[in-house]
Amino acid sequence: MSPQPRVRVLATGGTIAMRFDPATGGSVPALTGAELTAAVPGLQLIGQIEVEEIANIPSEHMKPDFWLHLARHVQELAASGDVDGIVILHGTDIMEETAFFLDVTVPTPMPIVFTGAMRSANEPKADGPANIFDAAAVAVSPDARERGVLIVMHGDIHSARRVTKIDTSAVDAFESVMPPDLGTVRSGLVEFSAAWSPRVHVPLPEQLPRVDIITMYAGVDDFALRAALDRGAAGLVVAGVGAGNVNPALFHGITDALATGVPVVISSRVPYGGAQPLYSYAGGGMALRRAGAIFARDLNPQKARVLLMVGLGAGYDRSELEGLFG
Repeated sequence: MSPQPRVRVLATGGTIAMRFDPATGGSVPALTGAELTAAVPGLQLIGQIEVEEIANIPSEHMKPDFWLHLARHVQELAASGDVDGIVILHGTDIMEETAFFLDVTVPTPMPIVFTGAMRSANEPKADGPANIFDAAAVAVSPDARERGVLIVMHGDIHSARRVTKIDTSAVDAFESVMPPDLGTVRSGLVEFSAAWSPRVHVPLPEQLPRVDIITMYAGVDDFALRAALDRGAAGLVVAGVGAGNVNPALFHGITDALATGVPVVISSRVPYGGAQPLYSYAGGGMALRRAGAIFARDLNPQKARVLLMVGLGAGYDRSELEGLFG
């Protein structure tokens, strides 16, 4: 009889670990990872479950230093040979950013699966237990190997690069874009489609530089952009409109930043279609590209920021950064 696969659960907090607190009138961190996994029926049938408490915080409290710490720990686990799959319990608000950071910096064939919950643990229809079960099932699936970091929520399997949170409260809050979901898990049965997601790898930096996101909206000027540079931003991501367009005021701020050697990556506020150079007027994508801006292609602004931070932290020059996004 073959031994059960070994699954390491890393708990970092989030709604999945929260309960309603009458004193404050809202949900607060309350449960450990061990308590969460112990409440999942049938989980021990999937594999040998070991739990580590890494943190117990809302995901919006995450900082880049935490990403570095988590990535180093996951690298050590993957290299140790002591586990067959890793499940990371995480708040949903920043989940896609942390997952993409690990996807870029931890190149291992071992399944690394993020999951969380949209409902607190005390709610009558709490979704945390089912999501933990599903994530563990994916983590031990041979078909999950070599697919990069995954997010499993509401029975759907997503790649870290393609997934984004699209709803503030629904249990099926996550959706993949370009292409659709990688697969499904139902009652422990894992099925992957033929969908493929491109991956890039960057050596894990010792430190991550400051990169800010500047949003294009009607009437915006370059105040926020120049303030970010004054605070020491080593790179900028612009959340443009349409396929990655900005107005003349922001365009001039971008060209000034590029002239000083600060890399600028153009993404889009629009969830589908990606950023690409189409228009040649001042502020259009073609004009931005001629000025030296890099286009994020399929990456949304928050993931473009992650990739730019990692590339700059690894010491990549402009040509190498262009290759990362290209």
